[in-house]
Amino acid sequence: MFIRGFRKLSFTQQLTLPIALVGTLVLGGIAFLAVQDSFKDAKKSAHTMSEEMGRKYAQQIKSYLDKSFAQAEVVGRHLAMEAETHQQDRKKSYQLLREVLKSDSQYLATWSAWEPNAYDGKDAQFANTEFHEKTGRVYPWWVRQGDQIIYKTLLNEETPDLGDWYFQPMQTKQSMLVEPYKDTVNGKELVMTSAVYTVVQNGTAKGLVGIDISLDTIKELVAEIRPFADSQSFLVSDKMMVVAGPNQDEVMQEFRADSALQALLQKHEVGGIDINTERGKEFFLVMPVSIYDLSQKWTLVIRTPEKTILASAYASLWRQLGFSLVGLMMLMSVVYFGAKRSEKKISTLSQGLSESSAGITEDIQHLNSTGGQLAESSTRAAASIEETVASLEEITSMVRLNTGNAQNAAMLSGDSARLAKTGEEKILELVQTMTQIESSSQKIEEIISIIDDIAFQTNLLALNASVEAARAGEHGKGFAVVAEAVRSLAQRSAVAAKDITQLISTSVVQVKQGTVLVRANGDVLKQMSSSIEKVATLNSEIASASQQQSAGIEQINVAINQLDQVIQGNAAEAGEIVNTAAHISEKSAVMNSTVKVLSAA
Repeated sequence: MFIRGFRKLSFTQQLTLPIALVGTLVLGGIAFLAVQDSFKDAKKSAHTMSEEMGRKYAQQIKSYLDKSFAQAEVVGRHLAMEAETHQQDRKKSYQLLREVLKSDSQYLATWSAWEPNAYDGKDAQFANTEFHEKTGRVYPWWVRQGDQIIYKTLLNEETPDLGDWYFQPMQTKQSMLVEPYKDTVNGKELVMTSAVYTVVQNGTAKGLVGIDISLDTIKELVAEIRPFADSQSFLVSDKMMVVAGPNQDEVMQEFRADSALQALLQKHEVGGIDINTERGKEFFLVMPVSIYDLSQKWTLVIRTPEKTILASAYASLWRQLGFSLVGLMMLMSVVYFGAKRSEKKISTLSQGLSESSAGITEDIQHLNSTGGQLAESSTRAAASIEETVASLEEITSMVRLNTGNAQNAAMLSGDSARLAKTGEEKILELVQTMTQIESSSQKIEEIISIIDDIAFQTNLLALNASVEAARAGEHGKGFAVVAEAVRSLAQRSAVAAKDITQLISTSVVQVKQGTVLVRANGDVLKQMSSSIEKVATLNSEIASASQQQSAGIEQINVAINQLDQVIQGNAAEAGEIVNTAAHISEKSAVMNSTVKVLSAA
């Protein structure tokens, strides 16, 4: 279907369309490869940018937290040294905590908590005294309230019991960063944490020094971590709690992550992963935040939508597609106008080829027809030659027979000539005899004429005798009878003479005619004799010619046999001509198809 539709297109369209497709594929392929590289570069750049920014802010967060730990450690070591040298002074140590709180506005509170009698062994002495509750334990707690710093004890009505913030580091004998918690300071709910330093002496945890800090600063730092406009950053504690994030409702809630991201978070290593979320496919960068020398590690998570990361790549794609489209349009314009010019030339060429093809087709058809006719004629000629050879063989035998007959005829013609000569002589003798008969008949005619005249005279005499007898009467009766008889005889003689005369006249006429005929026959015999002599001569010549014809026919027979072989060869060659013509016809048909395609173009 597509091929038929394609064939209906013009030459320009047939040329332009494939080039357009190829150009589109090539330029599309180039654009695709370029975009692939651009996508890779964009992702790599995004990873690098996110990692650099994450590392930068992770360091700032670390510095912010480390400062509190460093301060807590300084105070803790100072108190431990006092305890070792027995120079403990509760008032001075409490004042030291107050000065630490005063030194940094970001500190919300400073405190210390010791095991019973672990600090100086004088808890009972300080029971219910200033800065102490009823047990006398060291529980100082300085709290910032507005511009004032007030003193409280850790165990009071608000915090009657010690919690994990105390028991965990005391049991592990390690410093810790308390899991973030919420507290109300100056009427404002804050997210806080505490840097807790554990004072260990002789392998025993004696007490704690802590600094409470607000996480607002960290929240602000986390909010600034935006490698891209759509990026979101989270600070996650080691217990997968959201410390800071873009959505306040998520703070202090468990950080929602799929198994792959959780596995990456638990490694506490720098890494990145692509995850499908409710916002689509996103890139998550995980940057661990080391805190002082603790085993605890918080983690900074930066999430960026892939579409944002690839925005520049897509822009590059559109630019690339635009350039490709412009290039393709330019290429198509060049091809189109070039094809138009070529189409005119091809149209002229196609017309010439069409005419040539038509001529070739006609010639091939004529050649095919002629070859077929030649093959057929050669076949018929071969058959005719075979028949002719057979006929010639018969003619040869007949000529040979005719030669013998001609020789016999020549001999017989000679005999006939001699007989004709003899006949001629006999005819001449017959003519002479007939002439003599004619002469005798004339003489008989003359004699008969005399007899007739005598009969007439006798009749007259008998008549006169009758008259005289009548005159004589009775005496004349006998004479009258005799006279009558004589007259009757005379009359009968006259009639007979007349009949003889007529017969003689007829015989004379017939003799004359016979003489004429005999003479004519003599002339004919003379001519026949001459003709027979000529026939004899001709028969001799015919016999000689027949011998020559017999020899010539034998040569013709040989030539015809050779001609038969040639004709059979011609028939085979005519068959080859027909096959060649058919092959050329097929090629011509292909050329016609091509010409039609070009013509259709």
